[in-house]
Amino acid sequence: MGQSLTDTGKAKAVAPRKKREKIEIMEVKPREEWFKRSRDQFGRTVWFLRVEMTGLRPRRFGPFPTKHKGLLFLDHLLNQLGDGFSEATGDLDRYQARRRCFGMRAGHYPVVEDELCS
Repeated sequence: MGQSLTDTGKAKAVAPRKKREKIEIMEVKPREEWFKRSRDQFGRTVWFLRVEMTGLRPRRFGPFPTKHKGLLFLDHLLNQLGDGFSEATGDLDRYQARRRCFGMRAGHYPVVEDELCS
């Protein structure tokens, strides 16, 4: 009864919502010092992402329209780095110090060494 004569039988087509990409790889919550807010030439707020890795200079990526887009990029970057970590771990024995086997010493318990303490 509430429909007009021109609107009979035609429902408005609703565009399906886009699925929002999810952050999957990151292990820690983002911190404020990772982000630097700035303005582009049109006065819009944009975000830059600061990334530090041991042995490398800090790097700045961006500009991103939102922090979420920057975090999606960081998640992708971590995914790519994870592949490199697994490849490098395969060669770890080549660079790592050999472990010494202590065995039993004249009926005494074997010496237990903590790798993190040495």
